[in-house]
Amino acid sequence: MRHPFNYLSLLSLPALAALIYFPTGDADFLGFLGFLVFLRYLWVNPDELFLLTLRRAATSAFLAECVLLAPLLLLFYLLEPGSSPMPQALGLSFALSLIFFCLFHTWLVPEEDSCRLQL
Repeated sequence: MRHPFNYLSLLSLPALAALIYFPTGDADFLGFLGFLVFLRYLWVNPDELFLLTLRRAATSAFLAECVLLAPLLLLFYLLEPGSSPMPQALGLSFALSLIFFCLFHTWLVPEEDSCRLQL
């Protein structure tokens, strides 16, 4: 039986940006290595329960990003009224929602495994 491709593993591709560290020496690019956590999903066979768990985590992360964007825009505007708050607010809300997605999905995986044991 052929192993189906899990598209969640494509989220590990931004980790390739960490290779820019070698020619530049800029340690800021090493933060992209955090995306390597998604590489483990390359070997996961996505079934219906996995996709449902993934959908729950992604929906919650999207809502968290939507809720965080307005307060962050206001915060960054109040901190520096002369400049545009949009880049910082979008970047931080995206980063926080990605962290929330990873943590929430990690919390849901044992729940998914316990449901499999009951079946």
